Amino acid sequence: MPDDCKRSEPLKGWFTEREMLDLVRLAEQHERRPGEMMRVIVRRYMYGNVGPVGNEIHGANGAEAARGDCQ
Repeated sequence: MPDDCKRSEPLKGWFTEREMLDLVRLAEQHERRPGEMMRVIVRRYMYGNVGPVGNEIHGANGAEAARGDCQ
């Protein structure tokens, strides 16, 4: 079964200047980096909004800290 806890697969996207500016603005509104915002948008498109929006943890975690369902 694929691991849904570790983000190990890179993806490069090509955007217009307008799309990039809008992505950066959206990321700033949600206090995320543009790459992370792109991942959130893709996950919401594929899986929908499951549970509260604030489920994801921002920032670095220690080795012992759980991340969502990942332990």
